[in-house]
Amino acid sequence: MVLDSRSHRAPDKLVAFLADLPEAQLHNAGSSLKFCKVADASADFYPRFGPTCEWDVAAGHAVLAAAGGEVVGFDGQPMAYGKAKFLNGDFLARAKA
Repeated sequence: MVLDSRSHRAPDKLVAFLADLPEAQLHNAGSSLKFCKVADASADFYPRFGPTCEWDVAAGHAVLAAAGGEVVGFDGQPMAYGKAKFLNGDFLARAKA
């Protein structure tokens, strides 16, 4: 299952992400719930396309990390904190492998 947002959409990027997951089911949920669903393995991915601030994702990231998952940029690098202006780029929250 892949989670998306109703209010923060990037349809072209989402379609490209889903191209490699032809059997994936797409569901909408709020941001905090998306992290929790990936953490409890009821979803596999939460791709986020578009800006967020560090405080928007830090708690969800902590919950997911405690469950063995991770939040990475689409370059594969772990989510970093303490950035200038506290802005995050696109990221992927994923369940443990």
